[in-house]
Order: sequence, then structure tokens, then C-alpha cells
Amino acid sequence: MNGSGPVNGSGPVNGSGPVNGSEARPSPVRAPKGTTARAHCPGHVLGPRPAARAQGAPHTRAEPVGPPPAPSGGPSLLRLVREDLHAVLDRDPSCSGRREALLHAGWQGLALYRLAHRHHTRGHRLRGALLTRLARLLTGMEIHPGARVGRRAFIDHGFGVVIGATAVIGDDVTLYHGVTLGSRGWLRDGADGTRRHPVLGDRVLIGTGASVLGPVTVGDGCRIPAHSLVLRDTAAPGAAAATDVTRFPPSILPATES
Repeated sequence: MNGSGPVNGSGPVNGSGPVNGSEARPSPVRAPKGTTARAHCPGHVLGPRPAARAQGAPHTRAEPVGPPPAPSGGPSLLRLVREDLHAVLDRDPSCSGRREALLHAGWQGLALYRLAHRHHTRGHRLRGALLTRLARLLTGMEIHPGARVGRRAFIDHGFGVVIGATAVIGDDVTLYHGVTLGSRGWLRDGADGTRRHPVLGDRVLIGTGASVLGPVTVGDGCRIPAHSLVLRDTAAPGAAAATDVTRFPPSILPATES
């Protein structure tokens, strides 16, 4: 020691004064644990200061982790499921309340379908297939996750209902058990990517055991009787070419060979 500074160049021996009477130097300020600060003496820096946000710069937040939001402009999954539940209360006279409606097989199958459809449209096809399989085991109905089902749908009983991949169903549609919205088989289907299943308009009602097969279109408000077979387009009631589907007209039945 020569009286010119601290023992090891980092500060005084005990922090209380000089070693040999030389002029005292201010002690560096220690920052709290986990923070950074500057000492009073130049050069004694415990850590760099965080960069200040420029004045007027927008404040950015970290992106949330989770599934992407629902497509803009469309109802949320929860809203669709709630509307289907209200449809059960409105159209099933045997249902006495919301708790009983939660046990409705048709509503349960629709709820699982809507979840499977979300996964399917976002590229998670295996998840959609697994949910479809679960719905089939629980309710006895099979709705392909690629099908498009409108709002406030009601499927009574649900058992035996089959809806194909390219089927499109409008709003406020009612289906009874055993209904099939299918194709005509791979021998008569078109090339891949073409429509193979029916399109139903709004407020359509299809009775028990009816089958609508192929790329046909059923107009708004049509009523298909039980155990019918529909292979041709059916116009909406009141249209120019409307048909009374309640009497099994030839326009919706397969043509017979003479």
C-alpha cells in the first residue's frame, strides 16, 4: 500500500475511510437485488439502463398463446352452441328446461360437430375426425366435420342421422332421426372437389327416415315427408316450379323405367 488508493483498486478496505489518511472517496451505491443502477462515481456502473421507449411510439404487447380467434364476421362457437340449445327448448315439447336440454342427444351431437368443424377448417383434420367418432359413440349420429350446418339447427333424437362432407344446411333446419344427407356412391360421384351431397335452404324440415342423395338443392321452407327418397332439386314453396313434397310428387322420386 502506498497511500494512493484502495488495496485492490475496487474500493476502500472497509468502506468507512481511507487506508492511510488520504482523502476519502465516495462509496458506490449498491442497487437492490434484481435491478440495475448507476453509482454516484463515474465509471462505477452496476448495469446498463433499460432503453427508454421513444416518445409517441406505440406500446406493444406480447401475442397471447392459444388457438386463433373465430373468423371475423361469424358467430362464435359458444354462441352457436347456445342457439342450438335454445332450439331444443323451442321445438321439443318433451323438454321441460335447460338442464334437461343439455342431455338431448341431438344437441350433444351438434355441439361436438361444431367443435370438430372448427378444428377441421383450421387444418386439424385428425382432431375433427376423433371428435366425430366420439359423437357417433355417444349419440349414434355422424356429421362429417367438413359439412356446413347453419344456425339454430335442431335434430330430434339424433340416432341414425348421417350428413356427408360437402353437405350445406341453412338456418333453422329441423331433422328427425334416421335422416341421411348423402351421396349416390363413388360410382356416380364426380371428380374430387365437386359437390357430392345436398344443399338445404333455410327452415327446411325433413321427416324420419328420409334420404336426400346427391348434389341436389332443397329450397327454403320445404318439408320432406318421412321415409321419402329425394334425388332431384326441390323448389321452395311458392316458387314458379314449386312442388308439394308432402304428397311424394314424381319430381323428387327416382324416374321409373317403362
